[in-house]
Amino acid sequence: MHPDFAVLTESWDLALRADGYAPNTITSYQRAVRQLADWLDKVHPGVGPADVTRDHVREWIVQVRERTSSGSARSWFAGVRKFYRWALDEDEVDTDPTAGIKTPPPNDPRTPVLAIGQIRAMLDTCSSRTFIDRRDAAIIFVFVDGGLRLSEATNLRLDGVETRDRLLFVEGKGTNRSGPRRRAVPLGVKSTRALDRYLRERRRHPYAALPQLWLGDRGRPTLSDSGVKRMLERRAALCGFDLHPHMLRHTWASAFREAGGNEGDLMVLGGWRNRAMLDRYGRAAAANRAQDAYRSRALGDRI
Repeated sequence: MHPDFAVLTESWDLALRADGYAPNTITSYQRAVRQLADWLDKVHPGVGPADVTRDHVREWIVQVRERTSSGSARSWFAGVRKFYRWALDEDEVDTDPTAGIKTPPPNDPRTPVLAIGQIRAMLDTCSSRTFIDRRDAAIIFVFVDGGLRLSEATNLRLDGVETRDRLLFVEGKGTNRSGPRRRAVPLGVKSTRALDRYLRERRRHPYAALPQLWLGDRGRPTLSDSGVKRMLERRAALCGFDLHPHMLRHTWASAFREAGGNEGDLMVLGGWRNRAMLDRYGRAAAANRAQDAYRSRALGDRI
């Protein structure tokens, strides 16, 4: 890449850290600028940060959308725009080439929704009274009844479980500046029963004194994100389908909307601060309702 990009991104990295941005955010921003710089080096050699024009940025966005996805174009453009706003404030460039360019529209990813039968089949694989089966059944119930993100479920603590009130206290996504977002997540009776069964088994675990809710097996004290993910994938594979943990959150949200739950309640329960994800779940619920409505009126069945 042009040497000025290397110099400026290093200084920008320092500024981002000083402003308290999360490490993952910084990594994402830096990756975006590297993508632009590498593309410029190949397509417009010799163009440095101060030489980039609005046309360069637009051309790059088109290339990213065609080569990768609208989601990548949207994410990387946000990083490049952040970089140029910083560079303009620091008098490293005379103009911001991202000014006046609209953020690329998001794509419309389709996350599959699980059927009730698939969830029941996963729970059927955890039907024994062993520690592992009772733990895994409780984890599955927490996902489908609480709508938790993978990291939220993995990071649950023992003192965050209130079986009497059927509540989980969750630390959600946050930033270094504002800290984690905490919320109470209600559970149904069956989920609470599964948790109660696990907690009774947990008392006999060698690492029962640890504060983490989910304890490991085969000598491992606790479960990591990857451990929970592998468990869910393994249980789904036993039932003959593929699964990603976020499918369970998507299933929970879609089921809530299909049952008539309102958007405001869903935002509070799911820990969201904007409507982007709600719109996705609302479209999925609407599509399911339309399909069910058609099946009862199918033209082919009336011939």
